[in-house]
Amino acid sequence: MNDLDQVLRVAVEVASTIAAAAAAAHPRETGGILLGWWLEGRVIVHLAVEVPDPDATQASWVRDYDTAQVALRKILGDLGHPWLGYVGDWHSHPAAGGVSGQDLKSIQDAADQYDQPLALLVHRADCLIEAVVTESANRPLVRGLIPDSPGRGRDADRECRLGHQFSGSPSAASESNPALHRR
Repeated sequence: MNDLDQVLRVAVEVASTIAAAAAAAHPRETGGILLGWWLEGRVIVHLAVEVPDPDATQASWVRDYDTAQVALRKILGDLGHPWLGYVGDWHSHPAAGGVSGQDLKSIQDAADQYDQPLALLVHRADCLIEAVVTESANRPLVRGLIPDSPGRGRDADRECRLGHQFSGSPSAASESNPALHRR
């Protein structure tokens, strides 16, 4: 078990949802919120919900607070899960690069409002998903790649490139992944 495994658990469906949303939005960034709970010192990420930014570019996606709150209330109401709540953010980086300094600052600022750690997942151009789990503005706990990144494993580079080729059709991504919440 590595350091990331000790502080973060991400459902396989979350990685698939994020990968499908990234492919559908390509070449623009997209992102959203992570839902889950905290258990025995770990952030448990159960769902990823897309929060579209109509002004997203190849290098920018901004989570609108009001839009995110509406999405959060809707999904919590629909699921009625007693433990489910906000545990972090996710977004894609279609251009080369992983978690940026601005990404770290944003999630660390958000973490200052919580007693528990928050997670940030970034879907990179190589289809790997980089994770940061942070406790406060000045104390990131751990950073690494999630084990179930769609970009890991055999034929991953080919699948990643194919996903980007078909990114012009959001419905294709949504149909292949019913967990993807698009507006």
